[in-house]
Amino acid sequence: MQIWLIRHTSVAIGQAYCYGRTDVDLAASFADEAQLVKAKLEPLPPNTVVVSSPAQRCRKLANILGGELTVDDDLWEMNFGQWEGQRWDDVPRNELDAWANDLGGTPPPGGETLTEVSQRVQRAWQRLISLPAETIYCVTHAGVIRVMLSTLFEMPIGKAFSLQVDYGGCSLLSTSSLAPKLRKFNL
Repeated sequence: MQIWLIRHTSVAIGQAYCYGRTDVDLAASFADEAQLVKAKLEPLPPNTVVVSSPAQRCRKLANILGGELTVDDDLWEMNFGQWEGQRWDDVPRNELDAWANDLGGTPPPGGETLTEVSQRVQRAWQRLISLPAETIYCVTHAGVIRVMLSTLFEMPIGKAFSLQVDYGGCSLLSTSSLAPKLRKFNL
């Protein structure tokens, strides 16, 4: 089985804002960016299933990719709680530092820890690998992809943010009875 982890395309508010669970709209360049993502994946293999986060920024891209679409709530981006919708520069420095010093155990106020995100992502992974498909397109968020890869490849959870996942980035995993293999990263 091949599983493509695909990050949504650019968002309208840009990278200066914290928007994990905030259902932000896509940038005006969406149509062009979506075609670039589709070109990385074409042609659509037979027996392909598309699984998406519920966020509109993911579902819009998933619908363009084709295939049978399923939405999985466990693929939502990290919940940043009270930081949602704020500029990163406006997040209180002491809160940001406390979170950064213990990503696995300290949540943003009212949000989730990376450990909690990892638990959701592991449930989603189990559902992905149990699907009766040869190819899966999993359209989700940078945080989910980082946590999924760090968990699968036994990286400390706090190192998840060291993985650069670009807008429209596509990473390919292959699975079998052996451990998953990372075939392509952030194309």
